[in-house]
Amino acid sequence: MTTANTMRLITQMNVKGAMALLALAGLSVFFGLLVVSGNPMIIGLGAGAVVGPALLFMPELTVWVVLVIGLVSGALLDGPEASRISWIVSVLSMLLLVPGVFNIFWSKQRKLPGFMVVAMLFLVYGIVISLIQWHALLEFVAGFKRCFQGFGLMMALVMIAFTPESYIRWRKFLMIVALLQFPFALYELVVLVPLRGGLETSSEATDVVAGTFGANLKGGSPNSVMVIYLFIALSFLVTRWRAGLIKKWVFYPLTFICLLPLGMGETKIAVFMLPLVGLILLRDDLTRAPLRFLLAIITLALMTAFLCYLYVVVIMHSSLDEVIDSTMNYNVGSQGYSPTQYLNRVSSITFWAEEEGFHDPLGLLIGNGLGSSYTTQDVSNLSSGHLGLKYQHYGINLTAASTLLWDTGLIGFTLFVSIFIAAWNAAGRLRRMVDDPAVKADALVIQAAISLFLLSLVYADPIVNLISMELIYALVLGYLGYLMNCHGLVGRHSTTGLSSKPHA
Repeated sequence: MTTANTMRLITQMNVKGAMALLALAGLSVFFGLLVVSGNPMIIGLGAGAVVGPALLFMPELTVWVVLVIGLVSGALLDGPEASRISWIVSVLSMLLLVPGVFNIFWSKQRKLPGFMVVAMLFLVYGIVISLIQWHALLEFVAGFKRCFQGFGLMMALVMIAFTPESYIRWRKFLMIVALLQFPFALYELVVLVPLRGGLETSSEATDVVAGTFGANLKGGSPNSVMVIYLFIALSFLVTRWRAGLIKKWVFYPLTFICLLPLGMGETKIAVFMLPLVGLILLRDDLTRAPLRFLLAIITLALMTAFLCYLYVVVIMHSSLDEVIDSTMNYNVGSQGYSPTQYLNRVSSITFWAEEEGFHDPLGLLIGNGLGSSYTTQDVSNLSSGHLGLKYQHYGINLTAASTLLWDTGLIGFTLFVSIFIAAWNAAGRLRRMVDDPAVKADALVIQAAISLFLLSLVYADPIVNLISMELIYALVLGYLGYLMNCHGLVGRHSTTGLSSKPHA
């Protein structure tokens, strides 16, 4: 090599090194600005823009990141840190839409089930009506994130040909998450509840008991999300045990551990969820031989009564009559749900009907755009939607039902509900047409989970607002789509190349 060539090579190496250093310096400054900004939206979008494209080539790793951080980080973070992490998880989940949508056109192994078609229609509909009723970019981006942050994970589980072993590992992890609720709920009960005044002052102190889904000392913890997750896990254990797929020595301790957190906080909706799930899991048996399963019904009734006693007497220090009266007042009466809200679960719907009636047909049918009804307690918070600011202390977004009606109208609400109705029917079809006992058991669990999702629509707003809740329903529906593809129940395609035992 000549001296000139050597010098040229050294110069090229120096240039590349300098470019690499400049790139690293630029990224350092970029991430520094993200952190200093303190804006969770900017942090999430910026991190996603840098890390996301690389993770698109590793979708299984992306799923793991989303699940671990999305379902567990709430136990470790609170306040602004949790909000920033939520944005990062949301962006990573939504990025999974890219390979999922790509596979709709190119994958020969995977097809889009009917309920996923409805879900995609709802996503497109949400964008279109937001453009029609456009108000502000920040409102739209935040509203889109809150409503669709689980759709990418759901699409990936349905459309990306992950190995059956991957689904087995994810199922084991999800059971570990269910078991983790007990130690974290116990810590929250023993340590955090006293910080909110203890059981002696008010049953609201137990609001902080939310397991790994986020304990907020200021109130508003997603304890209902923990309860829904535990009921799904319990349904999985019960159906698989009844199918002979789980040994008794495994079933009883796991079930006991999953049941314990239900009595550590006051989540009255659990009193309705327990019999609802139980009757769905036992409905075929009760139809065929009601007397034979009389003991199961009695056991279910006793468990519900015990849970009711625990909430009313032990936690709330009240009587059943008083609790029923107060519950009716702030749910269907004239009393607001909280001291800072004029509306309750029922009046939030009737108020929408009054404000968005036939005198405003456009708002009635298609709503006011994604994010428009979102309300924060801080009036200066820029994340509130324009209707949230207009009705600052009304609580128009108290439930998912009222949020969907304000944001997407009757058409959007109907589309969203149709996703779960179509998924329920798909699970029923899967259960009827597949002989595998594990698949039958899982299909029944999916139907029980869907019933909880539909109930949550009129109870609270996490299913259209909170990343952890949206990941839960994305997991359930994504797994349903996977099972349907594995057993050739979507379109007319062969299951060649797919495992014959995806449920193991």
